[in-house]
Amino acid sequence: MDKLLWTKVVEFHGHACPGLAIGFQASLLAKDILEINDNIHDEDIVCIAETDACGVDAVQVILKATIGTGSLKIDYKGKQAFNFFNRTNGKSARIVLNNYEKKSTKEDNINYILSQQPKDIFTVKNTNMEFPSKANIYNSYICDKCGEKTAENAISMINNQYICYSCSQ
Repeated sequence: MDKLLWTKVVEFHGHACPGLAIGFQASLLAKDILEINDNIHDEDIVCIAETDACGVDAVQVILKATIGTGSLKIDYKGKQAFNFFNRTNGKSARIVLNNYEKKSTKEDNINYILSQQPKDIFTVKNTNMEFPSKANIYNSYICDKCGEKTAENAISMINNQYICYSCSQ
């Protein structure tokens, strides 16, 4: 295990926990099977996580997939599963955590997860979704009701006025 990288991930997240260890190991496995090198640019790798738990922070640090670049999306299904896409070579994989016997303490669970080879604690499957397109850049308009600047995909024309989603509710 790369202790320096683990430390960087923990510092970003704020604490060590089993969920972070899961995301750490899933990201390392993705790097291996999708042939991801360390010269990743901000939209080269996309992750569609089926969880909104701690592990997604490891994905952000290791694979540079972030919500802000549109390369990290949450499709919440309550599963420790991550769909990874490499835009540079067209490879993709769905990485799903296998069942394992929970240990008695948080620290024991973290140590167990980190001591395993990533390929031994996950099942690798084909993704069941289309390769994601790059993030869209939208023009903005001022909502005629609240006066706030709003992206064009979240504003509607109602009675010849631009009305944002919030104000239309």
